[in-house]
Amino acid sequence: MARGGSRSGAGRKRKDPALKEAMGTYRADRDAKVNEDVPLGPMIAPLHLSEIARQHFANIAGILEVQKRASPHYAEHVGLLALRLEQIAMYQAVIEMEGCTFTTQSVMTTKDGSMSAIKIMKRAHPAVAMLDAALRHAQSLLGDLMLNPSAALKLATGHKQVEEDLYAEF
Repeated sequence: MARGGSRSGAGRKRKDPALKEAMGTYRADRDAKVNEDVPLGPMIAPLHLSEIARQHFANIAGILEVQKRASPHYAEHVGLLALRLEQIAMYQAVIEMEGCTFTTQSVMTTKDGSMSAIKIMKRAHPAVAMLDAALRHAQSLLGDLMLNPSAALKLATGHKQVEEDLYAEF
C-alpha cells in the first residue's frame, strides 16, 4: 500500500511558455513563478454569478483590496465563495420556512390487499444536509483566502522577530 505524500514529478507536466505563445494560449497573468507573489489588480466577478452572489463577491473583493491582496488570479475562487454564501442564505430560508424535518407516511398491506398499519417516519429535511455541506465548503474557502480569524492573526503578526542574543558578547 502506498504511503506518504505526493510523488515528486507526478502530475501533468507544464507546457513551455514559448509553446503556449505559438499556440496562442499564453497568458502572462497565469505564469507566476513558484514562491513569487501573484500580480495585484482589480477582481472581476465571473459572469455566471447571480446578482446576490455578485454582491458577496464585491464585499470579499473589497476586503482583499483593503488588505492589499486582491488579484485577478483569485477571482474564480472568490466567485465560488460568493456562490456558496448565496446558497447558505437560500438553504437557511428553506429550513426556516419548512423546518428541519418532514414526515412521511406509508401504508402497510397484507397479502390479501387489506390495510394493516400506517408507518410514520420523521426524516431530516434535505436542505439541512445541503446547508451543512455549503457551510463546510465556505469555511474551507475562507481559510484558503486567509479571511478567517486565525489567518488574520497570522497576517497581522507577520514573521517572528529574531531576538538578539544577549550573550553574544561572551
